[in-house]
Order: sequence, then C-alpha cells, then structure tokens
Amino acid sequence: MALTSSQEEKQAHHLKSILRSTGDRLDREMRRADRALARAEQAEAHVLELTTRATAAESGKHYAELEATRARDDIKYRQLQIERLESENRRLQSQVSLLERQKNEAEDSATRARETARQLQLELRTVSAREASSDETRHFGMRKWFNSGRMEGYDSGHAEGFESGREEGFDEGREYGFSEGEEAGFAEGRKTGRKEGYYEGWEQGRKAERDHALQAFDQLLTAEGDPRDNEPTALHLNSVHCGSYSYFSCRRWVMILLASGRRKGPRNLPKLPLSAFSPPNTGTSDTFPFPPTSSAVVPTGIIDAHLRISAIPDGVNRYKGDIGQLVLEKTEGVVLIIENQPSDDIAGLVQGLPQRIDLPILSVSVPFSLDGTAAAEPPSYLAGTNPPITLWTTYTSATPEAIANLSWALEHGRTVDIDIQSDIMAGITIGGSSLYDAFEDLLTKATSPGPQATGNKRKPILCLGNIFPPPLSLDEPIVKSMKHPDYLQYQSRISSLSLFEDVHLKITPPMRGTSETGSPDDLKVWKGKLKLYIGPVLEAFGFERMIFGSSPSLAGEPFNLPVSWYDLVRESFAELGVEQDAIDNVFMNNAKRVYGGSS
Repeated sequence: MALTSSQEEKQAHHLKSILRSTGDRLDREMRRADRALARAEQAEAHVLELTTRATAAESGKHYAELEATRARDDIKYRQLQIERLESENRRLQSQVSLLERQKNEAEDSATRARETARQLQLELRTVSAREASSDETRHFGMRKWFNSGRMEGYDSGHAEGFESGREEGFDEGREYGFSEGEEAGFAEGRKTGRKEGYYEGWEQGRKAERDHALQAFDQLLTAEGDPRDNEPTALHLNSVHCGSYSYFSCRRWVMILLASGRRKGPRNLPKLPLSAFSPPNTGTSDTFPFPPTSSAVVPTGIIDAHLRISAIPDGVNRYKGDIGQLVLEKTEGVVLIIENQPSDDIAGLVQGLPQRIDLPILSVSVPFSLDGTAAAEPPSYLAGTNPPITLWTTYTSATPEAIANLSWALEHGRTVDIDIQSDIMAGITIGGSSLYDAFEDLLTKATSPGPQATGNKRKPILCLGNIFPPPLSLDEPIVKSMKHPDYLQYQSRISSLSLFEDVHLKITPPMRGTSETGSPDDLKVWKGKLKLYIGPVLEAFGFERMIFGSSPSLAGEPFNLPVSWYDLVRESFAELGVEQDAIDNVFMNNAKRVYGGSS
C-alpha cells in the first residue's frame, strides 16, 4: 500500500511536471500565435500598400503612355517644323549668296566713289586754298588800306576840324569874352562906385559930426567958463585953458572919444568869381547843372574776374585790406587764377579752395600751355562743376602748336583767358610781319569753326589781358601821347580786334612800359592815361565786352598805384559821364555772363 501510494505520488509529481511543461509550451505557442497574428496584420498592411502602389503604377503607366503618345505627336510636329525651317534656311542661303554678290558689287562701287571723292576733295582743297589765299590777301589789303585811309582821313579831318574849330572858337570866345567883360566891368564899376560913394558920404558925415561936436563943446565952454572966453572964437585962440587943459587939447580929446566909438571904414565883404554874375550862353539852359561826380556813380555789385592766388599769400586778408570794406561788401564773386601749379595737384587744390578762400568763387581758371602737343582727352579735373573750371594761358608768339592747343580748348567749350606777354600793340616786327598780325592770324585760325561744328553748341569766349591798358609810360605827356604813332596804331588794332565777336578785354593794372623817372602818385595823370585808352576801346567794343580784374599781368613790373585799381577805374569811367547800367556791365554783369555759364 505504501508502495502504491509512493507510485501515485511519483505519478502525481510526473503529471505535475508534464502539466507545467505543457503550460509553458502553451504559453510559448500563444506567444508564437500572437507574433504570427502581428506578422499577418503587417503582411496585410503591406499587401494593401503594394496594392495601392500597383494601382498608382498602373495610373502612372497609363499617364506615361499618354505622355508618350503626346511626345510622339510633338516629335512629328517638330520634325515638320524642322523640315520647314530647313527649306527656309535653304531659301535664305540663296538670298545671302545674292546679297553677298550685291555687297561685293557695292564695295567695288564704293571704292570707285571714294577714289572719285578723294580726287574731288583734292580739287576742293586746291580751290579752297586758292580762295583762302585770295581772301587773306584781300583781307590784308583791305585792312592795310583801311588803316592807311583811316590815318590819312584822321590827319586831314583833324587839320580841317582844327582850323574850322579854331576860327569858330575864336569868334565865339571873342563874343563871349566881350559880353562877360562888359558885364564884369559893369559889376566891378558899380561895386567901386558904391565903395567910393560910401567913403565920400562917410567922410562928409564924419566932418559934419565933428563940427557939430565942436559947436556943442564951444557952447559948453561958454556956459560954464569965464564970460571973457567968449570974446575970441575957437579959430583964433592959441592958449585958452579949460581948467588945467588947453582949449585945443580938450577938443582933441573929445575927437578921440568920438572917433573911438565909430567903425574905421567899411567891412570887407567876401568876393565871388565874375562867372557867378554872368548869365549862361545861348547853348545851355537857364540853370547850371552840376557835373557828374566820381562818387555818384558806383556799381551795384562787383565781380573781380582776375584775382591771382599768388596775389593773396596771406589768405584774403591782404586783398580785403587793399580793396576796402565798402567795396568788399559789394563783391558778389571772384574768378581765381591758379599759377605755376602741377597738373596732378590741380584737382585737390580746386576742391579745397572754397574752404581756404573766404570769398564767393564764381569760377576757377586753371593753366594750360600753348606749346607742345594738344591733349587727346581733356584732363579729369575739367569735369568739375563746383566751382566751374575755365582755362588760362600766356601768349608770346604764334606757332602751329599754339593754334592747335587754342583750338582744342575752344572746341571743348571752355572760356579761355590769354595773358599777352608781348606788346602786340606796338609796331614791333619779326621776319617782316608785326606781332599783332601773327596774333590776329592765331585768333583767326583758332576761332574758325571746324567741319563738325554745330550751331547749338555754346560759343567759347576769349578774354585778353595786358592790352587794356597796354604797358604805359607816365613820363610822356598826354597831349604828346595822343599824337604818337603807337597810340594811333593802338586805335586801329583795337578796332580790328573788335571784329572777333567772342573776344572780350580785361581791364587789369598796366605794366611799366619803360624805366620811369616821374612819380606815379599823380592821380590826375593816371586818370588821364586810363581815359586815353578807354575812349577807343569803348568805341570799338562797347560796354558789353569789358571785364574788370584787379591782379596785374605776369609779363613785367607793375606800378605802385596811388589808389586801388577799382577806385581808379571806377572814377575814370564815372568822369566820362557813363550811365549806371554801363558801370554794372563792366564791373559785374559781363563777368557773370562769361564765367557764370562756363561748362
């Protein structure tokens, strides 16, 4: 029984172990079933995804088939276009071949035409040279005979006018002198008669008053003295006494007292000139207008169109001191002249000028040379517009290079200042031709318009310096200077220069012509010399082509002026009786027009 129970226990334990292993196997199977189920779900999802992809692939395939069909149609269309373009290309190639043949024929014709034009141009140049030579010869002859005729006519007219003026002036002066002398004699005679009558009446009154005083004194002596004193009269007494005084001593004392209370003659009245009592002649009005004074005509504004930078080494203080505060207040601008400056430094100098110069700058004139080869392109600093840039140069002789360089400057539309450092107005000749003729030839060739000139372009302007006035000599009297051949030649050449319509003259301080021995401090002499040259320049150029400048030329030694150059020029113009607008043109408007519109 125990054995049975032990076997049952063994079996029970065996069954328990089998049961546990079976449970474990069951758990493993269940887990495997779960994993299989999960894999099945994943496979199902993957199948769905593949199905979707297959569907999309089928639609894409269908779309690709459609696109392929469309591409095949497009290819066919493009092939048709290519065939059409190939046929068009073949047609154009045939036309190009035709055009090339025509081009070759045209080039052959152009070559023949150029050759013909070259031959015609040579003929034209020959004809132009002949005409120019003829015109120049005719112009030279006209100018020569014009000057000769002008001088001859001037001499004849001067002699005839002098004789007729002398006779007429003598008659008028004699008649006027007789009338003035008669009136002056009448006035002087009346004055002398009044004086003589006054003295005669005064003497008669004095004598009557003296006799009356003596009679009163005699009566006084008779009333208060001894009755015996009445016996002899005053004319017969020699030693009658009045108290301790003699009779005549008392009468002398009384006369002295009477004379001490009277004026010793008439008062000396101030004398007026005889011209104050003479009426105006028949050629004037009933009133005497005051002559124009130099202080009454002043410009409304001033532009100094020639101010050298070297002339103001201490900034603007020296310039302001020389020109004066009243003039400085009227200064509306200056044109600065840059001297001896390397071209590399000009740009920086021009840009710094407004800060260094405490004056309104209208323009800056930079140097360029008439010698050497003309530049192909203008320098970069000429492109500046603040302040505007102009050009200035010096002239000594006319050369082909000078003509080319001056033409280059004018072609770029630049206002050009020329400081003439040779006395072209004098009768100096070199090689048979005068300096003036060479300078006039330079202006003629440089200002002649080129073949590409247009009428819309602004005409350049030339401003000439150191010829108005020319180099002076103060030792020669003005009357003698007026008859000097150089002065007569100056008038003729100024008239010839005025024919260049774009030429202006600058009024700058003159140079010393010769070694001076007289004193330059005589203001009257200076005004006379300046007005001597203002007359012919004004007649030839007018007030529209004169420009005021304060700095002298570099050609020679300047004068030490008795007053400022502005005062001297202004007073000289004012004494000529010019109008206000003329003064404004000379001192302001002309410079504003010439330099204010510089390109």
